[in-house]
Amino acid sequence: MKGFGCSKFKKLSNEALDRLLDAHEDAFLQKHRESCPDCNEFQSQSSLALNFLRASTIEVDVHPQFEERVIRKLRVQTTRESLKYWSPAVAGAFIAGLAVIAALQMITRSADLPHVRFPGGESFRIVPAKSSPVLDRNPNITLGQ
Repeated sequence: MKGFGCSKFKKLSNEALDRLLDAHEDAFLQKHRESCPDCNEFQSQSSLALNFLRASTIEVDVHPQFEERVIRKLRVQTTRESLKYWSPAVAGAFIAGLAVIAALQMITRSADLPHVRFPGGESFRIVPAKSSPVLDRNPNITLGQ
């Protein structure tokens, strides 16, 4: 006879494999198992299949250095991820450092230039003009002579 009791029995029968049932659920299973031969057969087949699976588990031989290799790979992976995370910050710090060095270079070079103070209180730097070659134009010299 299939009905609500059978579906509840199958559900509780499967749950009994995973957890402890309370007294009310256990009493229901016992009573239904005695009254329904189909459900009794279902539970027997389920238990038999589960026991067969437990007995046929394969023991895997693990290489002795397996744990060391996994830990080493995990460390390499975390190092790579940290480098990816910090590389933009390192690049920014490098650029900022170059900017500071360039600013210091400009400041030290400007100290070499002479200062001129005017009576008005302002000071100016005198930058030497770049000399350009001067051509002497002598009208007496002609080409090809």
